[in-house]
Parts: sequence; structure tokens; C-alpha cells
Amino acid sequence: MSTGAIVMMAVAILIVWGGLVAAILRLRKHPESE
Repeated sequence: MSTGAIVMMAVAILIVWGGLVAAILRLRKHPESE
């Protein structure tokens, strides 16, 4: 793979996993009330 493709893949992975971690941390601080 080219360098550009590797960089774009790393950015996409960081966005996905970063969003997942942010959502988990937000839910732990403010759990949804049923």
C-alpha cells in the first residue's frame, strides 16, 4: 500500500475508535435513565 493509503486508514481507524471511546466515557459519566 502507498503511504497516503496507510495514513488515510490510520486516520479512519482513529476516528472510529476515538468516537467509540468518547461515547463509552460519556455514557459512564451520564448513564441513560430508563
